[in-house]
Amino acid sequence: MMKRTSILLMIIGVAVTIACLVYFKPALDPVDSETMTINSHGIKTSEWPLFIGLLTVFVGITFYIVSIPGNKAKK
Repeated sequence: MMKRTSILLMIIGVAVTIACLVYFKPALDPVDSETMTINSHGIKTSEWPLFIGLLTVFVGITFYIVSIPGNKAKK
């Protein structure tokens, strides 16, 4: 069950990451000098969706590694 959940999380994370890379365009904010992204409507947004996508991929990878039967701690 955990292995299926991890694969699902990785697929969702990759899909969100790809969607964010296509949908958001990077731009430099001249006031703050911090990078912001501009969506297709021209509105400045932060890169949180991309961060959440990458985080979901790494959580899925962690769940997958933990669900492998040979990775049990010895007592």
